[in-house]
Amino acid sequence: LTDASGAGSSITILYGSETGNAEEQAKNLLMDIRARGMKGQVSALDDFEFDDLPNQKVLILVVSTCGLGEYPQNSKRTWMKLQSQDLPMTWLSGVKFCVFGLGDSTYAQFCYAAAGFDVRLGELGAHRLLQRGVGDDRDEDRYYTGWDAWLPELWTALGAPQLPLSRDVPAPCYKVSTSPGKVESPPVPDDDIVPPGAAKLTLLTNRLLTPESRDYDRDIRHYEFQIKGTPVSYKTGDSLAIWPRNPTKLAEEFCAMMGLDAGQQLQVVPLEGARNWCPQELSVRQLFTHVLDVFGKPNKKFFDTLSLFAKDEKEKAILESIVAGSDEGKALYRDLVQDYAHHADVLRRFPSARPPVEHLINMIPPLKPRSYSIASSPLMHPDMIQLCVVQVDWTVESTKEFRIGEATGYMKVQQPGAQIMCAVRQSAIVLPKDSSDPVLMAGMGTGLAPWRAVTQERVMQKRQGLNAGPCVLFYGARYEKFEYLYREEFEKYVAEGVLSIHTAFSRDQARKVYVQHRIVDATEQVGQLMLRQNGHFYVCGSARQVPEDIYAAMKQVVMAYERCGEDEAEATLSNLKMEGRYTVEAWS
Repeated sequence: LTDASGAGSSITILYGSETGNAEEQAKNLLMDIRARGMKGQVSALDDFEFDDLPNQKVLILVVSTCGLGEYPQNSKRTWMKLQSQDLPMTWLSGVKFCVFGLGDSTYAQFCYAAAGFDVRLGELGAHRLLQRGVGDDRDEDRYYTGWDAWLPELWTALGAPQLPLSRDVPAPCYKVSTSPGKVESPPVPDDDIVPPGAAKLTLLTNRLLTPESRDYDRDIRHYEFQIKGTPVSYKTGDSLAIWPRNPTKLAEEFCAMMGLDAGQQLQVVPLEGARNWCPQELSVRQLFTHVLDVFGKPNKKFFDTLSLFAKDEKEKAILESIVAGSDEGKALYRDLVQDYAHHADVLRRFPSARPPVEHLINMIPPLKPRSYSIASSPLMHPDMIQLCVVQVDWTVESTKEFRIGEATGYMKVQQPGAQIMCAVRQSAIVLPKDSSDPVLMAGMGTGLAPWRAVTQERVMQKRQGLNAGPCVLFYGARYEKFEYLYREEFEKYVAEGVLSIHTAFSRDQARKVYVQHRIVDATEQVGQLMLRQNGHFYVCGSARQVPEDIYAAMKQVVMAYERCGEDEAEATLSNLKMEGRYTVEAWS
């Protein structure tokens, strides 16, 4: 490992980002670098001139990994060019570099893309500043746990001070002009505000699948989106990303709290250092309903910048303690995280800190899309995309306030005909190339969604006269009466001879029965299809415990079917994962 203190002050940060997390970290890093008196620039990997890479003094890559080791869309072209056999092993010999990866350790190919860039840059002669850092979405503070541990090492490697050189309010990164306006007459229609990468799809159906009853506590819905007449298409196994909008009432309350006129019209021009997309014309209300994630969780950079605006010294000290990581600051940050505090909560808690709009646009990240497994197959539904989504909700521990997740709360209240901002994305689910290969699927709750799509695919293949292999579904939920989603449809597929289904409803009897129990009960069937007939096994459900429980059940199946020990069974499952025949699609 080398030291960069003599490498000059020019630092290039490149990111590969699919959902915006790596991009956000890269842009935060640029702000931190500039605050330490160094020069820097930031760009998506594929937006940077490839042939200019050897001319960089210090290169920092922040790269996420999608699905089964997929490279982010805005990094794939660079990655392919780096594979060229024409590049000499000394091509990057004048460059010092390091890599930070973002990923999810639920998946076998954890931080695979970051590792690929790290290894390849080294092979091309670049000098590694420090070991690759990783941020795991499963950690207590998500990616920030690994990031906060890696950052001090980076400052040391760069020969930079651990703390910023000054604590002054930075120059704004946007020029904002205002003019009078009315809330009901914004300068642009709401549906004309389209995030980068999104397409407008018309909502056709919003149907509640579960009963509205005091005796039942979940809201599970079936959605349909029209893609006929649009450039949008999808494959079985893909997911649909949806950009939420913040509720108008909450956004207007936020404006009132901040002393802002919700109807005021804005003209926004990005300046140097601008990090977030923003329409050139919009109203204050639209800024907080359509663009900024004011009801999303703040990162520590937000607390750091907010402290610069605090006029009350006590409030300033508390905000600075969160960033410095003192015992008091850690305790407060832990409380805020536990309460799922959002940007508006924090600003309410520190009333002396009131950044103007031109700073808020840079401090609060834009609304990020949420991805949902598509619950339909294009073979059966070529003109529409269907989703099955459960409402995310919780009660704030300190205030007992009931809250609903941004995206599921937004989708719940949309009526047919609404224009929804969407994008189709590839997921970890890749079907066998040979339709005769068996597929075995384990789904819990709305984890059933992608397996409905896969089953529809197999049904259509059989109806078209193709050789459709065995299709086995293990489905788990709490109550058969309330949560046997799409029951009539699945029973029809069983009658057609395409599907066999094993159900586990945990609360319907004294002894709780889960999907993993049904898998073990079907050891002979599972073992035969997976270990003798080239079967493919898929799991979809909550990341909390599901992947581990299903893995333990599959290990038990292998041990019983092959009459082998635990180590051999684990090696068998590891091989299945590496072959792409054991896939996990989990969510937080």
